[in-house]
Amino acid sequence: MQGYGETRAKAQEVDTPDPDERIRQLCEENCRLRKQIRQLKAAAAAKKKVEFSKLVFLGVSIVTIAITVFSCRMIWLTMDTSALAYLIPAVFAEMASATGFYYTKAKAENKIKLMAASGVQPEPSNFNEF
Repeated sequence: MQGYGETRAKAQEVDTPDPDERIRQLCEENCRLRKQIRQLKAAAAAKKKVEFSKLVFLGVSIVTIAITVFSCRMIWLTMDTSALAYLIPAVFAEMASATGFYYTKAKAENKIKLMAASGVQPEPSNFNEF
């Protein structure tokens, strides 16, 4: 991408005697810049799809928080803590599993991105160690 100063310097270097030729060059450059602006706007407007694993993790997190709040409320109202023995450990075990799998998946995805950035071809043997 050329900056304003570079474009202006090139205009002074060219120094075409024919004004019609200069107008044609400026029109071509204007069309090119407009096309580039349209492409940038289209790229910015394109929505990224949310990954399914993030939706699952978010759902599990919301359910965990909801059950914890509900349990605390019911314990407050009934003054009975017997529900805590089974309900809370089950919910937090699910949360721990979802968190572990999500971070393992994210680790593998990041490893692939870093390998691609450094020009290394990802292979199955690269992902065997935890």
